[in-house]
Amino acid sequence: MSKINLLAVILITTLLSSCGFHTPIKNTELNAVIVSDKSNTFAIELKKRFNQEAVQNLTIQIGVEIQKQQTTSYTTTNTTNSYTLSLSVPIRVFSAKQELLFSQDLKASKHLNKITSSQADRLQIEESYTQLRKTIIKKLLRRLSKLDEN
Repeated sequence: MSKINLLAVILITTLLSSCGFHTPIKNTELNAVIVSDKSNTFAIELKKRFNQEAVQNLTIQIGVEIQKQQTTSYTTTNTTNSYTLSLSVPIRVFSAKQELLFSQDLKASKHLNKITSSQADRLQIEESYTQLRKTIIKKLLRRLSKLDEN
């Protein structure tokens, strides 16, 4: 390895370590008991984010997710050209002492253009709802981590 390459590696490593690329100081694991219907797709996806074998310090009640598809534009032949998909999930979070920490409907939406094949269109819609679930899960995890800081 030449001296220039070694110097570049040292410089980059120093810059990255000084810019905050290090392990967080507070690294406590959030764990929760998730209460919902057995067939709730959102709850199934959320359970993957938690270690169910660890001590649970929160209880999360998840209601039925509400999927909406709203037409936003039409073609000149009066067929649907694009639409907006939205997903809403009612969530209530309780502490270990069963105190209500927050209760809110978390929402996400996405704009889609219609695909000519109906099969491809259905697959696009299913994939979009999966992405919306992941977006809401990220919002919820951020919110839970802020609760944990307090």
